[in-house]
Amino acid sequence: MNINHTKEEEWKVTGTGVIRWLGVFAIMAGILYILIQFIHPADNLSSVNSSKWVMVACLTMVMSLFSLMGITGIYAKQVKESGWLGLIGFAIFSLFWLTSMIFSFNEAFVLPLITNDAPKFVEGIVGIFGGNKSEVNLGIFTVLAPVAGVLYMLGGLLLGVSTFRARVLPRSAGALLSFGAVVTLAAAIIPHPFDRILAVPMGVALIWLGYMVWSDTGKISKRAS
Repeated sequence: MNINHTKEEEWKVTGTGVIRWLGVFAIMAGILYILIQFIHPADNLSSVNSSKWVMVACLTMVMSLFSLMGITGIYAKQVKESGWLGLIGFAIFSLFWLTSMIFSFNEAFVLPLITNDAPKFVEGIVGIFGGNKSEVNLGIFTVLAPVAGVLYMLGGLLLGVSTFRARVLPRSAGALLSFGAVVTLAAAIIPHPFDRILAVPMGVALIWLGYMVWSDTGKISKRAS
């Protein structure tokens, strides 16, 4: 009996199981991503002290963590087939979700504490994604916000394209992931907060890809579009 071979097979089974459960996190991330867009309170100073603001910020932090875990499963499912393009897309997209967690942590646990002492700073932070100009210096957040936007679009685009090319998961789902990333450019012409609807395609793509990873039906998409 080859002991090394047996251990290798056990590891493969375990690894497959882990990847499948990472698909569940992608599903939950997609659901939360869509839900948050419809329950997010107004981006203004009066909302920051509300319990709803803190709840949504915490949900966003959880969603970002789930997304990070979910795209890890999506990438791991097709790691060989997606090649360098997949690796680059996964790395860039991962950096976005890490950045998102930083913003969400700040919104949940820092901003509510300083609304009285630094209201202008708080207003600047909550209005940063709406394109509002701040009256005060926001420090690194002024740079971090546009960088996060680039990470989101480029990472999602490349991971989607690599998924489309790999043919392990449904090509249509990969195309939707790419579309969900680049469609955010439309936020330039859609006023905030109506631009939140642009997050829906990305949420659907995460749910779709997560389900395919969880159901472990990879490779069948080679016979499907």
